[in-house]
Amino acid sequence: MQSIVGTMIIAQEERFQLLDRDGVGHQFLLHYRSPVEADELSPLLHRRVRVSYRPAEEADIIGHIAVHIDLLED
Repeated sequence: MQSIVGTMIIAQEERFQLLDRDGVGHQFLLHYRSPVEADELSPLLHRRVRVSYRPAEEADIIGHIAVHIDLLED
């Protein structure tokens, strides 16, 4: 799957939701190898930064698994 770009709108523990450019919400779980730790999600949420998530390739899942998170310039 390609990267999903948007703004984080919800963060709780290792779970978060991203709102993409089309207004679609995407549920994520942090991958255990992600360079971002769960305690770093809340500051990203409060800063309202645009981010890019590269989800893991998984079949038949309700939420995506975030393997990598990039902060984007406005």
